[in-house]
Amino acid sequence: MRENNSMVSRVRKAAKNGVRRILPILLLFFILSLTACGSKSDTETTAGTEPSSQAQQNGDPSKPAGTDDAVIDITIGSDPTGEASPYLDTKDAKGTEASTEDVTKSGEDETSAPAESKPEETTPAETKPEETTAPEKIIAFENCNELVYATPRMTILNFRDKPSTSGKLLAQIPAGTPLQRTGRSDEWSRVIYNGQEGYVSANFVSTEAPIIDLFGEKLQVCDEELYTTDKLNFREIPSKDGKVIKVLDRAVKVHCTAIGENWSRIVIGDQEGFVASQFLSKEEPAPLETQAPPPVVVNPEPQIIENPNEAGFTDCNEVIRVTTNLRMREGPNAVANVITVLNKGTEVQCTGKNDQWARVNYGGRTGYVSLEYVTTVGEAGTEQPNQPNQPATPTWSVGRITKKVTENGTLYTGNGGPLIAIDAGHQSKSNTETEPNGPGSTTMKAKVSAGTSGRATGLAESMLNLIVSIQLKDALLARGYNVLMIREAQEVDISNMQRAQRANASGAAVMVRVHANGSNDSNKAGAETLSPSKKNPYLSADVIAASELLSRCVIDAFCVSTGAKNNNIYYTDTMTGINFSTIPTTTIEMGYMTNLAEDANMASPEYQVKMVVGIMNGLDLYFGR
Repeated sequence: MRENNSMVSRVRKAAKNGVRRILPILLLFFILSLTACGSKSDTETTAGTEPSSQAQQNGDPSKPAGTDDAVIDITIGSDPTGEASPYLDTKDAKGTEASTEDVTKSGEDETSAPAESKPEETTPAETKPEETTAPEKIIAFENCNELVYATPRMTILNFRDKPSTSGKLLAQIPAGTPLQRTGRSDEWSRVIYNGQEGYVSANFVSTEAPIIDLFGEKLQVCDEELYTTDKLNFREIPSKDGKVIKVLDRAVKVHCTAIGENWSRIVIGDQEGFVASQFLSKEEPAPLETQAPPPVVVNPEPQIIENPNEAGFTDCNEVIRVTTNLRMREGPNAVANVITVLNKGTEVQCTGKNDQWARVNYGGRTGYVSLEYVTTVGEAGTEQPNQPNQPATPTWSVGRITKKVTENGTLYTGNGGPLIAIDAGHQSKSNTETEPNGPGSTTMKAKVSAGTSGRATGLAESMLNLIVSIQLKDALLARGYNVLMIREAQEVDISNMQRAQRANASGAAVMVRVHANGSNDSNKAGAETLSPSKKNPYLSADVIAASELLSRCVIDAFCVSTGAKNNNIYYTDTMTGINFSTIPTTTIEMGYMTNLAEDANMASPEYQVKMVVGIMNGLDLYFGR
């Protein structure tokens, strides 16, 4: 019995151990059956039948009646980038719905059931995103025909063969380039560049022309055909000191690619350069008027004329007085070159007359003045009896002045006041040879330019500067100053460096450089003085400070006298005539010759007197006189 009990005990123990060993296997079998059942139930659910009730109807032994286990749905998740995710996304069937996005729309093959494609069995070669090609996004373009400009954040804009960042790169367009836009969308613009159609980002083109910096000049990009309105220099850089490539004739058609207040960039053939903006126009200028040829005279009576310029002249020997500031010319006509300007009240010897002109001697030269602005005087300066209504105009009393021509210029001395060097800016012809911008500078600039000209009067700036400078000389002599004139004629060739060096060598206390301004903006007006900045690398601190004080005194007094707008002091270290000066120096820009009103003012004798008085008062203020 004890043995039987022992046997029963051993059987029970073995059975118990067997159950323990087989139980995990049975449990695993149950789980696998449950999974297969869940997959079938999910398929039936999509047909509209509840999984629990369907299992009861079919008598499914793996799904006991009354149970309500969760159904697990395993699908391939979709990626917003359009590339299928290689990871599985598990969702509760009673929770958030699985993504309804059809991944085949992104170019991927439809994913099969989980049992057929377990994640761990999927090889990388089957699911590499880079091997999947998404279909091109269809972009609707609005047709247009307009000019736009490249405005990339950096310096270039990518030009592609299709409106996509995956498009082939056809070229890289420089910033500011004008483009013809033929189509546009929110993201892309269809444009033509170098005759080829392609696409650029819509974010980096604009209908507004950009502003670019060229050699320190701010120019607005453009693309238009313009005409020259006068003969002008075509230069390598936008500066009066820039090397002249060639001289352009009037009415030449040019392609303008950038335009600024003072300078414009143009292209002629394969050459790119710069011209003064004020001499460009959208309208082709009308042909210049030419004088009709003289009529043909049959058997004309012979005439003996010793000097062709003096037809009808009668010799005389008398003294005449100038009744206004009057130009003395090389010939008896209004287009002859101006030798100098005679101040109002100046008395000169007249050696011949015709009905309009007088031949006179002044300063050792022979020239001609209009009879309309002179009156005949007798000995001791009294009026001739036949002209009782002409009042005598006194000349300035200049004391015992000695005139001497020196290597530095014409020197007028005899007074006790300071010596003032006057440089009438520019000359009749420019000199494009170069010289250093300052002592020891490697920057080379043209020696001297011809300057601008009057928009209303056509008067050359170099001539206006000379007219005012000669009057300033006489006014300063009358006020007790001594004067050095760097030039007294148009036909000279004196570089800006030489002008400063001559003033330095003369022993002058200060130098006044007489100039006028020009601008592409015809409304711009006012006067200013130019002075070196405090960081000027060529001048001593004492000369810089004194030049600033001189500039301030002159511009303030000038604007009080003339009523001109005070544009104050313009500080610059690029003027050769200033950088080589070892004495205090100022440049007076009297006004804008490109402004119709100011040009007319500066050409009038009355306003010239105001300008001269203003400069003179500024010098008095500087010297404390």
